[in-house]
Amino acid sequence: MGKNKRIRKIVSIIIAICVSIVAFSATIPPYDNIPPPFRKPQTDITHSMNAEFDSLSKIFGKNKIIPKRLEKQIIYALSFFPELININIEFRVVTGDDGIISTRPVISSVFKKSSNRSYIVFIQDSSINRKLPSFVNGPVNGQVGILGHELCHIIYFNNHSGFGLIGLGVNHISTRYMDNFENKTDSMDIERGLGYQLIDWGEYLRERFQKMTNNTGPRPLFEAPGRERYMSTASIKRVMAKSKIYQ
Repeated sequence: MGKNKRIRKIVSIIIAICVSIVAFSATIPPYDNIPPPFRKPQTDITHSMNAEFDSLSKIFGKNKIIPKRLEKQIIYALSFFPELININIEFRVVTGDDGIISTRPVISSVFKKSSNRSYIVFIQDSSINRKLPSFVNGPVNGQVGILGHELCHIIYFNNHSGFGLIGLGVNHISTRYMDNFENKTDSMDIERGLGYQLIDWGEYLRERFQKMTNNTGPRPLFEAPGRERYMSTASIKRVMAKSKIYQ
């Protein structure tokens, strides 16, 4: 076999493997077998968050790097996810003009055992030129709700292999896949008991987006016609109405 043919064959094999990985990842429902909630839902968690902070931080602060000014919200959100107690997570406040909150695995840990992986939750602070709503300016109740959404991502990431994570990264280019992925993440957050908090976060974003656009600009992604990447208030309430934990 000539050199060029060998190269083409190798490239074809690599492409086939990548396609298989992506296809495998794309067909997996984002969250299966959601466990019962660790905590009961509350309309407003502010009192419990303050009252329980000292006791919860001893349990859920393990292996976590948490900015001082957000530690109560973060610790309380973590208390809904006991399976993350031993997972290394850094919550990092960053200043920028775009994004609100996002999560990714530390690149060097992607191919490690899931128990040895590390993750970073990027929390956007305000900046002079910032146009998007800022996490730190949101209501505390809502902050806990969206933190829960990000922690659901970590559970998903930690249940997949390094190749599965690469497949997910590739699938970010698919709008349809990401709409489904984020929508199901909201479902998991609700089933964990943070439905009321997710509603508060969504209402905060809607109010801010309306002020930004004066009702004349594009509608937020969770209200775009024909799609719903992030659940609207009505959708969250429908899921809650069907869930036993909110009865």
